[in-house]
Amino acid sequence: MRSVVTLFILTLTAVRSFANVDYIDISKISNDNKLISAFNFIKNNRNYYETWTNEWKYDKPKQGLVTQLREHYNSFSALTTKNEETFLLLGDIAHYLYNLDDTAYYDIAVKNFEEAVKRNSTDYRPHWFLGNHYALANALQLGIDNFVKAKKLLPAEQPADFWNDYALAAAIANMPSNCIYAMDKVKKISGKEGSFQQQLGETIYKRIVPVDKNNAYAKEDIWAATREELATFTCRPLGIKVMIDSTWGLTINDYKKNQEAFIIKPSTLKNKEGREIHYTIAILMKTANDNDKLNDYINNFVSKYKDKSSISFSTKYDKMVAYEIKDKTMYPEVGGAHMYILGIERNAPQYPGLLIESAGAFPEGNTGEVSYYQANDCKDRFKGKIFYAILLDTCEDIHAQSYSIFKSLFDNQIIIE
Repeated sequence: MRSVVTLFILTLTAVRSFANVDYIDISKISNDNKLISAFNFIKNNRNYYETWTNEWKYDKPKQGLVTQLREHYNSFSALTTKNEETFLLLGDIAHYLYNLDDTAYYDIAVKNFEEAVKRNSTDYRPHWFLGNHYALANALQLGIDNFVKAKKLLPAEQPADFWNDYALAAAIANMPSNCIYAMDKVKKISGKEGSFQQQLGETIYKRIVPVDKNNAYAKEDIWAATREELATFTCRPLGIKVMIDSTWGLTINDYKKNQEAFIIKPSTLKNKEGREIHYTIAILMKTANDNDKLNDYINNFVSKYKDKSSISFSTKYDKMVAYEIKDKTMYPEVGGAHMYILGIERNAPQYPGLLIESAGAFPEGNTGEVSYYQANDCKDRFKGKIFYAILLDTCEDIHAQSYSIFKSLFDNQIIIE
């Protein structure tokens, strides 16, 4: 897995942030003195192997540590009775061996942490340990996914060490807003900056570049796109993420005069006669001034229609209006127009980007070689409030089908901060 190294990982010899082995209780594993001594050895020497290093410059021989950790792994693995605590420790030992370039232990670590999850699905620690393992092996999405699962299981008294590790994982995954959020959690819990922030916090803050809503920006400068099961388009300055079918048509305009347009052309739908009919979904965005009103903005779109009604469409956002519109003079050959216009107002959140960030993926290097990459800077959100107008432009003949697609898109595939 590890053919890529970010510049963050190169600094880990200074950070030394990982403390999850401290959250394993040896008394729940064994009271055998030899095993207790082995556990203490693992903890006391972790500075040598809690992170991977490309050049070994330590005072202890690398191979000697590998031999000892293998022996300790085998000793704990030989226990006839194993519980969650045992599998957490076995996973950590395997993770340490992987960091010492014993690559066979990558999968062994995963299997042990997953076994710990099975033993106690309500404990946050297995997902924390597994997320840490994945993140440091460049399996970034898997790493973040497990940290997110662990967050949902955290106890009332949350450990600052968890958030310190999450800050690092988020930094490696090019999720600076999540990283800043995690650093703030550490400070709130412990009353001081964590080791990650002390070493790299300033670097993270500098990666978020200010933007001016009164300037113009080319779409390539403010939108990022990725394609997996769905095509995902993220715009940090406008605080939005949209996930659509990769076969759909799409037009994105440049941002200018405080406005942006994201126009989707889904696949055609057939009416009862078998006619292929096009329809459009549009997301229009406007960076507003303090005195601007959402109703005034939306009224610009709906005022010209006679047959319009205010409806309850969703409770997803607190400041939201919705209208249903019918116009028989439009598209008369397919039953007339049957449209919807949603209006949403959002103020800048405390952590812009937190909800729309996704784990980045670094390109794989050549086998047997180490490649170095630095995460890109990203743009901040535009200051102040933003208006969003989301429109479904369809006709009566395909109303039911197109409305269902529109509703699902809004509920599940559009995130507005």
